[in-house]
Amino acid sequence: MRVDVQLLLMTTAILSFPSPCLCRRAQLPSSLRRHMNRLADPCKDFYEYACGNWMWTHQGRPYRSLLEQLDHVYHGKLAKLLDQPPPPAAKEPRFVRMLRDYYTACRTPLEATPSAEFVLKLCGMAEVDGNELAVALTALFQTDVLLEVTDSNLATVWAQLILRPSAEGDRNASLHQPLSREQFDQLWRRLPAPEETPDKVWPKVKELEEAITAKVEKDALGWLPDTTTYNAGTLFPVPAYWMLPWPTFETGLSYVTHLSQYLANQPPRFLLHYLLLRSLHRDGERAPWSFTRLECAAQGRLFITHAAVWLVEQHHPRLQANGTLQSLFGELKQRFGLRLKANRNKFSAATQRFLLEKLERMSLRLSILPSAEAVESVEERVEQHYKQLRINATDYFGNLLAVMEHSRGQAENPATKYDLHPVKVHGYGSYASPFFMPMGNALLVPLSLLEAPLYRPEQRQVLTYSSLGFILGHELSHGFAPVDVHFDAFGQPNRSKSLSMLTSRRFLSQVLCLHRRHGIFIADEKFADLNGLDLAYGAYFEAGGGPGRCTPAQKQLFFFNFAQFFCSDDRNLEDSEEHGSDRKRVNDAMASFDPFRQAYGCKSVRRGSRTRCQLY
Repeated sequence: MRVDVQLLLMTTAILSFPSPCLCRRAQLPSSLRRHMNRLADPCKDFYEYACGNWMWTHQGRPYRSLLEQLDHVYHGKLAKLLDQPPPPAAKEPRFVRMLRDYYTACRTPLEATPSAEFVLKLCGMAEVDGNELAVALTALFQTDVLLEVTDSNLATVWAQLILRPSAEGDRNASLHQPLSREQFDQLWRRLPAPEETPDKVWPKVKELEEAITAKVEKDALGWLPDTTTYNAGTLFPVPAYWMLPWPTFETGLSYVTHLSQYLANQPPRFLLHYLLLRSLHRDGERAPWSFTRLECAAQGRLFITHAAVWLVEQHHPRLQANGTLQSLFGELKQRFGLRLKANRNKFSAATQRFLLEKLERMSLRLSILPSAEAVESVEERVEQHYKQLRINATDYFGNLLAVMEHSRGQAENPATKYDLHPVKVHGYGSYASPFFMPMGNALLVPLSLLEAPLYRPEQRQVLTYSSLGFILGHELSHGFAPVDVHFDAFGQPNRSKSLSMLTSRRFLSQVLCLHRRHGIFIADEKFADLNGLDLAYGAYFEAGGGPGRCTPAQKQLFFFNFAQFFCSDDRNLEDSEEHGSDRKRVNDAMASFDPFRQAYGCKSVRRGSRTRCQLY
């Protein structure tokens, strides 16, 4: 009820108060105006001003950000294609048939027993690593997409599982009690020939379950999960699809932290056997489960990406926007080239040639698929890419493991990885985000990015420059940020060149400026944000154009639309370690950009933000 009241108040405020800055309201499209919070001060929190109503406008939708919204649209198109009857086998490439088989297996209702049988197979494997554990947790805890598991994030993964609210409630409290020795022995007999005897394993299980159900002291905690939505007084019920013991006392954030850490520290093979025991204990209470159409389409795109992209592009050609984006990319390259030629860092002639050649050869692609101009056809190259992959239309969990193994093989073989444009499970290329490929010296803008609300073919130029112009400028800038600047025009690493650049006092001071202001881990992203914004703004407002282009209303619209790319459920901190939160990205960029303060009449800025850190 509290959410409804807040929404009512915000809606009333939007309708009742005039905008403090956008005097010419007609300049702001209704599709953007509905996201703004007019009560916010754009000079103090521009993100809140531009995006403060985004969460309420999109409440109840299956996405939490603009990028997720674009992916949602894309997955709907893909699901529609996969739902259609396939053409004769001779007319459809094998890789598309594999995609259809994966989708079919994903859409089949999943019973408890097949899940347990699959985990039995995992237990018998010679090695158990993050891939196997990810698939096992996905199968046992019924997550809607494969969990991303690494050695460094396992505690976070467990926290995500623990914090999932249960829609079913606690149907059988006995399932969440520690196992007795008698129960353990009965379950142990159902396992395949184990390496250890039950007498050796039982003490480990007993110790684990005692630790799971023990109270913890807050002072003993050194790590905390994301607490954006929770506070120290929040209490957590039994999580969704939980099969482990759960204490009888009230469980708060301290307990969640303790449990996440403790489970993450368990040896993977032992943990897998233990989870299997608990799963067998729970099977009688477990109802069948299934994925939605769009969830299965999203998984198909995530794991068999090139096949999914090929299928969509057969029905939604990407070439319509190619000319517009290539022209815009050329403008941005030209502007950045002038900045490099000014040589404010007093680089040597050799360093200047290195940078300018890299910029000149940098290219833009609108698809992860290879160019149709290659000797081999696109279909032949994609077919070769998936030559070793086998998908079974009736084995969903086996398919998960197969695609994970295939993805790992691509990542471990750079030659294969870059034969087609790189795609990694949970990585760039498998969703709408654009990215820069240092080893290819190329920007890649996925087709799914070129959809409303971000892009419409007939939209005003100011909207194109402030959104796609910024995106292209941001990715271009990555090629010249401290982390990737050492890759040359052909994508070959040249560490000596980046070291020689640091001998420039000015360049070094600006690198340190970024580190001091934003931290070493996101300094490159902050540079790309600021430089990309500057390039896009200059390309639109300083390169001439028709009448009315440089009016205050146009400049305000430029910045307002720029912020829309970052609009999200502000509680969603995805990518926060690499980029910072969406709110902070927008506000940091605005605080350091003089044209923004002039456009909105901001008389004061935050201390320390008056000057920009400019590498070039």
